Amino acid sequence: MTQQPENSTPNNSAPVVVGYDGSEVSGAAVRWAARFAASSSLKLVIVHCWLWPLMTHNLGPVNGVADSGLKHAAVTTLADGRKAAITEAPGLTVETRLEVGYPAEILTRSSIDAALVVTGSRGLGGFFGLLIGSASLHLVASARCPVAIIRDADAVSGPVVVAVDGSSYSRKSLTFACDLALAFASPLRIVHAVPQPRSGPKLPALAEDGQRILDEAAAVARGAGLEEDLEVRLSAGRSVPEMLLHEVAGTQCLVLGSKGVSGLAARLGSTAHAVLHHSKGNVIVWRGTATD
Repeated sequence: MTQQPENSTPNNSAPVVVGYDGSEVSGAAVRWAARFAASSSLKLVIVHCWLWPLMTHNLGPVNGVADSGLKHAAVTTLADGRKAAITEAPGLTVETRLEVGYPAEILTRSSIDAALVVTGSRGLGGFFGLLIGSASLHLVASARCPVAIIRDADAVSGPVVVAVDGSSYSRKSLTFACDLALAFASPLRIVHAVPQPRSGPKLPALAEDGQRILDEAAAVARGAGLEEDLEVRLSAGRSVPEMLLHEVAGTQCLVLGSKGVSGLAARLGSTAHAVLHHSKGNVIVWRGTATD
């Protein structure tokens, strides 16, 4: 069941899709998605996924009670999401969709025709320090387009950071990060992380190869129009995820490339998996396929 699009206009470009359930974390996702869509001249599609029609036919309204019922509540939630988006980006073209099903499945299906899927993070936090929920993790591993996990919608200053490793999917995530930095009129920081042993001699060959990867990435960024406000950084430390988590602080977002294979963790890659679990900042994953 799908609600008819609201204020929809023809658009040849793929839209930005964001999930909204009325929570604070999904509100942050809507605000960030609205800014990105507006700055990229794209339409924003707000999706609310509800399960009640799978459980009951009593969707309301309740006899004699105005503005009651489960369906009214869902439609009101969508309206609130649209209001938040328009407030953040006046003049933005917004479409709303009321979909029946589980969020990860609905948003994964929506990703087929999307430029970017945006979601909040509803992780456990606390003792285990895991800051991403299973639904968001499943979406990132299964989506057919880049996925943004938004934890801080107010992160509007600082650079866009992209991690590069010289692979084909890393180059594609670099292209996405360049577009994002240009859309937000933000600096771009290109990072290559080199793991070093805790003891014993450093590995100069890895550093030399890393510098070559950074030089090639910088050339791509300059070709995209990011001649100024461009920083390249060769980071060395105990592990790649640890170094990338350090880079997230004080930035707008971290962009990662991840090659798709099979299995949840394998589809993400160990680095992306670890960063998503522990990052307190915004993370965007460009997930490639076996042919990339």
